[in-house]
Amino acid sequence: MLELLDRHRLFVGFKMDGSLKRQLQYLQGADKRYVSEESSDFLTICRIGEDSYVGKLVEDRMTTDRVDDVRRNVLSILTRICPDTRFPTHLDIIVCPPVGEATSTTGSEEPA
Repeated sequence: MLELLDRHRLFVGFKMDGSLKRQLQYLQGADKRYVSEESSDFLTICRIGEDSYVGKLVEDRMTTDRVDDVRRNVLSILTRICPDTRFPTHLDIIVCPPVGEATSTTGSEEPA
C-alpha cells in the first residue's frame, strides 16, 4: 500500500523566460514586495537546476478547488506587476522537499 506524506510543501507556478526574469529582477517600489527569493508571503522564485520558476509555495494540504484559487492568485499578482506580459494559463504543481533535506535532482542544492 502506498503511504501518503503531508509534510511536503507544494509549489504552484511556471518556468520563467529571460524577459520575465529581468522584469521581476528590476521591480521598483511597492511592487518589489510581491516577488521574493527569501519570502513566500506572495510569490517566490525557485530553481530546478539552471531553470528559474515563479509561483506560490503552499504549506498546507490543497483541495482541488484551492488549486484553482492559487493559480488565479499567482496570475493575478503577476498581471498586476507586469501588465503587458502574457502568462501561461496552466501552471505546474511541484513537490518541494522538507526544509533542510537535499533535493534528489541535484543532490547538493538547498530546497526551494
